[in-house]
Amino acid sequence: MGKSYKINKFKDNFWYLLFWPAYIGIFIAVELLGNGQHHVVHCFIDDMIPFCEYFVLPYLTWHPLIAIVLIYTLVNETDNFRNLMKFFILTFTVTMVIYLVYPSCLELRPEVFPRENIFTEIVRFVYLVDTPTNVCPSLHIIGSLGLLFVSWDTRGKDSIPKKVFMALAVVFICLSTMFMKQHSFVDILVAMPISFIGWVLCFRGKEIEKMEETLSDI
Repeated sequence: MGKSYKINKFKDNFWYLLFWPAYIGIFIAVELLGNGQHHVVHCFIDDMIPFCEYFVLPYLTWHPLIAIVLIYTLVNETDNFRNLMKFFILTFTVTMVIYLVYPSCLELRPEVFPRENIFTEIVRFVYLVDTPTNVCPSLHIIGSLGLLFVSWDTRGKDSIPKKVFMALAVVFICLSTMFMKQHSFVDILVAMPISFIGWVLCFRGKEIEKMEETLSDI
């Protein structure tokens, strides 16, 4: 009975994953629609942060970490999976609209790396495949915070280690965007309120409904 119920829940929620190919297509389209008139994002804090190629390691964990969390919650915690996917759909869609209305770009990438090693080679590849346009707000930050939010709702005896690991991973991913010169500090600041609104609407929706019902009964 339990196994059959899990399989049915899996099937009912699997369609959410169709968002990802749609998102990739929209992101590429937004990049191609850029008319070259991008607004440069920069603040004084960016100048205080040195380039450090070693941060490419936490930076590259973003994609596999999202995949792992999505698969885990889809199989084991379908409610959390739905909340996380709703968060991604809402916040990423808002971000795409911002990119269209206010195209942004960076001029922070170093022209010459201070060191030459395997990590700088990886950074070169990242720079090659990831253009410094449409950066504000940072999807890396929004996506990472989504993973942090869903970890808060993780249940089970091993939930504390998962939450600690996710918190550390999110901190290093956020730092990596700046130390790799992939994002400005401004991109992170703008990503915060979008992420917070997404958290309230997608992870705390039922609590808001209960609060509204309580207030209506007073």
